[in-house]
Amino acid sequence: MMAIPGGVAIAGAYEHPTRFAPDKSEWQINAESAKGALDDAGLTPADVDAFFTASTASEGGYLAGCASVMMADYLGIKPNFIDETDVGGASFGYYVNRAVLAIQSGMAKCALISYGANTRSRKINVGTVGYNQLSIQELLPTPDSFEQIYGTTVISFMGMVANRYMRDYGLTSEQLASVAVTMREHAALNPDAMYRDPITIDDVLNSPMIASPLRRNDCCVISDGGAALVLVHPDLIPDTKKKPVRILGFGESYMGHGGGHTDWAAESREMVKRACDQAYGMAGLGPKDVDTAMIYDAFTLNVPIDLEGAGFCKVGEGGAFAADGNLRLDGGSLPTNPDGGGLSSNHPGRRGIFLFVEAVRQLREEATGRQVEGAKVALCTATGAAFLARRGSAAHLLGV
Repeated sequence: MMAIPGGVAIAGAYEHPTRFAPDKSEWQINAESAKGALDDAGLTPADVDAFFTASTASEGGYLAGCASVMMADYLGIKPNFIDETDVGGASFGYYVNRAVLAIQSGMAKCALISYGANTRSRKINVGTVGYNQLSIQELLPTPDSFEQIYGTTVISFMGMVANRYMRDYGLTSEQLASVAVTMREHAALNPDAMYRDPITIDDVLNSPMIASPLRRNDCCVISDGGAALVLVHPDLIPDTKKKPVRILGFGESYMGHGGGHTDWAAESREMVKRACDQAYGMAGLGPKDVDTAMIYDAFTLNVPIDLEGAGFCKVGEGGAFAADGNLRLDGGSLPTNPDGGGLSSNHPGRRGIFLFVEAVRQLREEATGRQVEGAKVALCTATGAAFLARRGSAAHLLGV
């Protein structure tokens, strides 16, 4: 496979510290994040010639289908290339891919990817509503006849996938709980994390049932927040002020409901595998080369599925891999989500961009208090949904 990235690097990364900002709009959080990433890179809005953004689908948010144009206007930039591809939480991984391709094609030299959302302060319960409520759109007649007429929500879908995984592979609630406990341990080291108090496996197992077998502490937090990235052509790297983090390889994949015949559990894993295999092939690396992983943990279940899909363990062993302590910063073979992840740090609705911010911090050795020693290669995996069984995954290998 061609080494498509060709030296494209992340030169700037910023995470908005807020987790609750009722005084700010999505626009303002997004703009403050964009400024933070440009400042981190030592560049200005005038340098930006490609722009990517998405809104969390919320009442009164960006005009549907016009997020990139409206936000570009708000920022006062005039990019040659824009995109707002919507694959839920995986969208920002897809934007990184398209930013690399735009830079490699000669259409741009500096790409800004930014995000802002005030989901918590506006009380948008993104996981417990149907697609038509979330997007403020009517049902689509063909795909929704297999999902929406039954009242399925994000969390109920994940509950069904978890039940299937438990039946087919022996995954246990205790193993899932261990993921939540580890993420909370890491969040305790992150001063910006939403929840930092320690929890135990019993705390997770005794938390209220949301969609059997998933309990409240198996589910991500709902927060406000924002982040931004700046990707640059190699020619611009001398003009930036921080250590560049190279895009070594990337991949993307999707799954559908298959007219009701898809094995959601197996296909969720295979979708991640397809994206990771593309990224490994492009980078010329494998699972053993990865020093730290950033896995989109909208639910504890996502972590064992992605661990298996990314090749860190065999099919059906993801739960045991996590429960054996492999994800922990303290002595784990694969320190995962050192910031506390979506389960404890933040989740405004589309968390994919935060994976890159934490990966950049780790690879630059800027993750004070939670640094993975000697980290040279990071893997980011994110899965998001057009809705439910219509899902996409993105995988990236970053390095210094």
